[in-house]
Amino acid sequence: MIRLEKVRTGQGIKHKLMLTMAPLVVGARAPDLMYILFYRPDFFGLPVGVLSNSIMRKASEWSVGERELFAAFISRKNECRFCETAHTAVAARALGKDVVDAALRGEPGTVSSKTLCMLPFLEKLTLTPDALEPSDLVPLRDAGISDDAIADAIHVCFLFSAFNRLVVALGCEIMDAKQLDKVSKMLLQKGYDL
Repeated sequence: MIRLEKVRTGQGIKHKLMLTMAPLVVGARAPDLMYILFYRPDFFGLPVGVLSNSIMRKASEWSVGERELFAAFISRKNECRFCETAHTAVAARALGKDVVDAALRGEPGTVSSKTLCMLPFLEKLTLTPDALEPSDLVPLRDAGISDDAIADAIHVCFLFSAFNRLVVALGCEIMDAKQLDKVSKMLLQKGYDL
């Protein structure tokens, strides 16, 4: 449950109606994150939706599924169960559940070698960013990952490190199976732009 009463109840009439109607329209209760996005939407919700869509859905050397896998991985490292479960579900829709589960365990042969090579870099960037050195880029470049692809993965890390802290601080509950099914399908098909 959202910890701040104002964030839980401070949406305008249009957004309150959307949150109330979600079970009828979407078939599941609106996830807690929607309360955050719809609270002061012009200040936060709409701009972060455009930013998220740009990072997660624009043309990139990383597939949508790979970026969702990065989001799940980063969220796991940040101990954000809400984002971890949500983005694992989206990645699983895109890449397959067994592939995602194995990749999150670091097993080779599940996703591209470039994707697996990127994970240790993202872990270091997430957990100990001050320890990053130019030499950390060498294995990425040796694996054939371009600077554009490295930058795209860093943007995913930035986005989800920020989201993870927001979601944990405001107290979003992990979505149930029905919500995960509906939300992962919607995110994969429509993206993040509100």
